[in-house]
Amino acid sequence: MLRKLLLPASILLLLSNFALAQDFSIDAQLKPRYEHRNGFGALRPSNGDLDRAADFVSQRARLRFLFNDKSEKFKMGFSVQDVRTWGEINHFANKDNGNFHIHEAYGELLFTEAFSAKVGRQELVYDDHRIFGSVDWAQQARSHDALVLRYEKSFKLHAGFSIATTGESNFYSQNLANSYKAMQYLWFHKKFEEFKLSALFMNLGLEQTDVAQPNRNDFQTVYQQTLGAHGEWRPGKFGLNASVYYQFGKTGVGANEQTIGAYNGLLELLFNPNDKLGFILGGEILSGTAYDADAGDNNSFNPYFGTNHKFNGHMDYFYVGGRNPNGGLTDIYIGATYKVNDQWNFYGRLHQFMSAAKITDNNGAEVDSNLGTEFDLIINHKFNKYITIQGGWSGMFATESMQYATAANNGGDHTKFNNWGWMGLVIKPTLFSTKKEAKN
Repeated sequence: MLRKLLLPASILLLLSNFALAQDFSIDAQLKPRYEHRNGFGALRPSNGDLDRAADFVSQRARLRFLFNDKSEKFKMGFSVQDVRTWGEINHFANKDNGNFHIHEAYGELLFTEAFSAKVGRQELVYDDHRIFGSVDWAQQARSHDALVLRYEKSFKLHAGFSIATTGESNFYSQNLANSYKAMQYLWFHKKFEEFKLSALFMNLGLEQTDVAQPNRNDFQTVYQQTLGAHGEWRPGKFGLNASVYYQFGKTGVGANEQTIGAYNGLLELLFNPNDKLGFILGGEILSGTAYDADAGDNNSFNPYFGTNHKFNGHMDYFYVGGRNPNGGLTDIYIGATYKVNDQWNFYGRLHQFMSAAKITDNNGAEVDSNLGTEFDLIINHKFNKYITIQGGWSGMFATESMQYATAANNGGDHTKFNNWGWMGLVIKPTLFSTKKEAKN
């Protein structure tokens, strides 16, 4: 792995000696993280023989190269990373399991000071990460192959386009293995003195086939749309976050076809009495499909590319890894942050989860909407300018209804205490930079 990382670094370092008029930097990142999972993502199983906690260390090693030539109106970004768990590769192995890959590789053409085109593999991050996010908590993170036209002056307007196939082909190539076949979006953002407002429209094409005829090579790209807005208001010690999104279009093919009508709404009240202490009271609803809904209706909202670990509890019971709840979700939460000094800060949040639509048990009987309560605690310590030490502990007090909320929980035992603890390092030095401010 080290040889793979050093080769591009050496080449670009040599090239930088001839780039006196350009900005060039190399950043490194190392993120080892230990986790103790005992009910993370799904309830602990009712089968005692299978109810054993998991302990492991995952790790990301990343190098990022940034190049900016203002005179030639051109930028380029390139990042490579190795993602693995400790012990996954034998300590005497002569090859890895494909852990090394390109996370970002893009070029940006600066037509004017305000208008540019960014093309290639890149992170798409907007607003609070609910619809588009980098998912940086996950060691692999998320990036897209896309063309993004960007206008940024008195306001920001981005137009993104992407198509996806599994490889070059002379004929139609299906793409069922990937998350989408085509995507287009528009994002508008305007910043006022105390207020930020954004609007988003996304047209997403998913390749699907008729499950009633699985042997037919009959794939179709079915489109669904997401339309909504996000706002932030900061008049002083008080603040307000709000967003609302609506999804419509179609899903499924043939006998499986459904009409989508789903929504997502979020409202957060913030209070910061001083520079050290902050409080939050919030609520979010993601609509779901009731068990007795018409067969042709799909009312389940899907935050496809969001940093979903940031929302609805850190134990990732909902909307992470395909764990979309059958009846959607209502999440009421209260939390606080405390900054002791520049080195230490603490985070705590309590969530009350409920199903947004009616759900049933395995026998078809309707169950209570209350799913349970989760608490999340996090400590951050800035050891020095390069290293941050982080740790956290979370617990879920589930109800019986939680067993039927998602497929992952089916077979779980709500009476057991589900918990998750973790501790990690984030090491982020700048290895090289031609920017004068980086040398001071």
